[in-house]
Amino acid sequence: MSPLAGLRVLDFTHAIAGSTCTQMLLQLGAEVIKIEPPGNGDAFRHYTEHAGAPGMSVPFAALNAGKRSVVLDLKTAAGRAVALRLAARADIVAENFRPGVIDRLGLGWSALHAVNPRLVMVSLSGFGQHGPLRDWGAYDHIAQAVSGMAMMNGFDERPFKIGLPVVDSFTGYLGVIGVLAALRERDAGGTGQHIDIAMLDAALKIMGTAAAMWSYTGVAPKGTGNRGFRLVATAEYYATADGWIALGANMQHQIEALFRELGHPELGSDPRFATHADRVAHYGELKAWLTTHLLTRNAAELELRLTAAGVPAARIRDIGEALSHPHVAARGLVQPADLPGHEDPLTVLGPGFAATPPAEPLRVPALGEHTGSVLAELGLSAAEIAALDAEPSP
Repeated sequence: MSPLAGLRVLDFTHAIAGSTCTQMLLQLGAEVIKIEPPGNGDAFRHYTEHAGAPGMSVPFAALNAGKRSVVLDLKTAAGRAVALRLAARADIVAENFRPGVIDRLGLGWSALHAVNPRLVMVSLSGFGQHGPLRDWGAYDHIAQAVSGMAMMNGFDERPFKIGLPVVDSFTGYLGVIGVLAALRERDAGGTGQHIDIAMLDAALKIMGTAAAMWSYTGVAPKGTGNRGFRLVATAEYYATADGWIALGANMQHQIEALFRELGHPELGSDPRFATHADRVAHYGELKAWLTTHLLTRNAAELELRLTAAGVPAARIRDIGEALSHPHVAARGLVQPADLPGHEDPLTVLGPGFAATPPAEPLRVPALGEHTGSVLAELGLSAAEIAALDAEPSP
């Protein structure tokens, strides 16, 4: 399935949220042309772990494999002119500059819509294109802080951020949803539109149930640590003799099966634990019992026994164990990518649902690797391309 085959994305994004959006569009079949500034390119090329050639950080590679990299200096008139010509032939433009920057470059919605009325543009930012916080900068942990997510993820009144950039990533996925909806409208009416995606909005969208609970009760839900949504001790994380296990016994039949498989069916009729209300009221007692009992058990054995008995449970794994599991291989989620300067292929993740995998491993682009070929396709001569490199920034 490549539903976006034949569509072209002009990608002015950097870092995580915007790159996640355009990566998913690529995985749905679109061609993505990534515009990078001269010199160092996308700053994400230089983050954390590096592999092989300079400017090939692993996080950058994970979100940009398969894209075509074109270097353009958007601070020059000639660079902007080429960008406008590329936009005139694109279906989608994605950018995640701070609000106002793309307009000052002469590449905002009005300018792009004028040269290509069918264009769909998506702008991703921390707080959106309008509103009192419009000009605030944002990173993932800032969005978690402002939205209330860090406080709800914390415990004992202390905020704690989620370790992975979940808001950045979800912002990118919301961008894809917006683009697909806009393409649907364009196909029906012939005109594109500008989509405004904000990290704060994305964070609050993730917290939809918490927002409803606050609205109903007037009290902000508090963090519960590793306790499950129903606040019972039978749905939590526990140490075992050889690792950790996650229990997910929430329903009455699951809890009775859990007690039975742990060799203590009598706990199901214990007045402290007989009903959901009893188990919430006596949370500390049941947790203390489970904590002590599970320290004598084997996590892998528990995983097999409990899941066979209909009790949701899983040994807690690290990402390497998860990616190596046969189930993940069977789902086709893992895809290889060629990383220049690195002998072995890099593991990247597919779109997250059944889709046609690429015929060959995706290639992580070197900075400006495709400048010549893309601009030649646009009709520029070799001399014009060389002149772009020679023009100094103001």
